[in-house]
Amino acid sequence: MKLLVLGAGAVGGYFGGRMAEVGMDVTFLVRDKRKQKLEKTGLIIKSPKGDFSMKPNLVTLDKVDSIFDVIVLTNKAYDLDTILQSNFPVKDGSIIIPLLNGYTHIEKLMSKFPNARLFGGIAHIFSTLSQEGEIHHFNDIHSLTFGHLNNADETDGRKFFDACSSANFSIKYSDNITVDLWHKWILIATVAGATTLFNATVGEIASTEHGRSFIKGLHEECVNIAKSEKIQVIDEDLAQQRQFLSDKKSTWNSSMRRDMLNNSKIESAHIFLELIKISDKNNVLCPSLKTVMINGEIYMRTIL
Repeated sequence: MKLLVLGAGAVGGYFGGRMAEVGMDVTFLVRDKRKQKLEKTGLIIKSPKGDFSMKPNLVTLDKVDSIFDVIVLTNKAYDLDTILQSNFPVKDGSIIIPLLNGYTHIEKLMSKFPNARLFGGIAHIFSTLSQEGEIHHFNDIHSLTFGHLNNADETDGRKFFDACSSANFSIKYSDNITVDLWHKWILIATVAGATTLFNATVGEIASTEHGRSFIKGLHEECVNIAKSEKIQVIDEDLAQQRQFLSDKKSTWNSSMRRDMLNNSKIESAHIFLELIKISDKNNVLCPSLKTVMINGEIYMRTIL
């Protein structure tokens, strides 16, 4: 089983590296600059779950071919258009697992690669790419969840799950990946929205007089948008999210806030605006969500 991981950063480099660590046939699709760096230093993971380094198989977009059985997309959502507008080769029947935020990328990928088998995927990890190009993982959380969107693809999806089962990360096969993707979208929109708007951690916001009510309201708006799309959200899971979001001692941050502090591009349009479009279509009020989108839009204008 030949595996292509698009990206060798904090997410793709970590999970792809862990797969290669146990002997899986992994190639990383990277930009020229990253390729040159990795050829010099190798792929380096530093983690409380165990350090690892390797000389990775590398390819650039202009040299990639259609030999891969599984393709894992770990790029930022705003980089997806580069793939969609290119002649990126995918052989018929290949499994594509995007680990992107939001949900709207699913339809775009289905349209671009109609003969591939598209899965939903979610990565849970707190990691970053250091200035030296090393992948730094900070805690015990390093899990991958994926599942079929078409029942006919389940058997081969579980074969890939079995192949990953010996890798040094937690893995889950989901029979309800659409709901899982929406649950993550709800949570990440709430956390990213609040932490970037107030430039603070979840705990710092929740410990203010009106902060907890703001986070609760933003979360509720996102849940209502999901329900307007007939998503069968799971109340128990959402209650757990609300508990996390109201913890005054939480040091929970968002990668979007870290990107803003580093003057990097952010996924505000893909995480916030796409939800707002759905809310407008379905007549769902979301004033708090629109507020955080304004903040993200203004920020993006300052760096472009």
